[in-house]
Amino acid sequence: MERWSKRRPHTTAIQSCARWLIAVGAGLVLLSGPVGSSPAAAAVTLGQLAPAAPGPACAASSADYLQPSVTGGNLYIARQAGTITSWSTRSAGSGATYVFKVFRRTSDPDVFQVVGRGAAHPLVAGVNTVPVGIAVRSGDMIGVNAGGGSNSCTFSQPGDGILTRAGSLSNGASGQFAPLNDVRLNLAATLVPTNSFTIGAITRDRKRGTATVLVNVPNPGVLTIGGKGLKKRPPKNIAVAGTAQFQIAAVGARRRTLERKGRVSLMPSIGFTPTAGDPAFQSFVLKLKMRRPAPMILGSPNAH
Repeated sequence: MERWSKRRPHTTAIQSCARWLIAVGAGLVLLSGPVGSSPAAAAVTLGQLAPAAPGPACAASSADYLQPSVTGGNLYIARQAGTITSWSTRSAGSGATYVFKVFRRTSDPDVFQVVGRGAAHPLVAGVNTVPVGIAVRSGDMIGVNAGGGSNSCTFSQPGDGILTRAGSLSNGASGQFAPLNDVRLNLAATLVPTNSFTIGAITRDRKRGTATVLVNVPNPGVLTIGGKGLKKRPPKNIAVAGTAQFQIAAVGARRRTLERKGRVSLMPSIGFTPTAGDPAFQSFVLKLKMRRPAPMILGSPNAH
């Protein structure tokens, strides 16, 4: 017993040191894991690339190209507000220079306006992918200015048609386009849908002790609400950008506090996930108020 008692502190120290080293090692692994890494944002692909590098079907002279519709596959038109983060094309060789552009329809169906553009990019053989950062809204259309050499801006697609215009429209400028049939634009882009939303007006019903909150969403998607002490509400499927609303009511202990004191604080959390996008959340403090009945006075006609 005496021998064990004398050796125990030394053994305990070794075990403590071992546990400390294991903890430090685990901490270093946890720290080194996430550094320099971040999850990729959910995104939508606009447009289509040629299945194989097409021949140089487009002339060397500068021209703008866009595609308002397709007979199948991904549209070249954004159906959500967001940011285009990159564009791609499949080139048969080098020599041409592309400028990625975003077009918007005007009141004239043959006239389109340039609302965004990237920097000039010299093409190389194969798939070219170029980063950009261009904000778009629903209905905007991707396109390209091609010049500097014969290039692979289109590929054969019977039944399809693109629009083209000689020269290069500057940002903010508009121009009339002419059709070119049985071809498809050899262009794709990555669109990250906007998930930022705002919490609007809040109205309170003091008779029921509830509140109605308006939420402004930028895109189609799913809207949710939750929080401690809140009555559960089903998710809302949002078909178009606009305003939705939730009614907020307290339950459980929060409801009893509201009935007893006439007021209670809640912290709702609202979430919005755009279609094919990433979720975003906002929490806020909300005070519910309820009118309490006037106290009964002894001796009054109603105190029976």
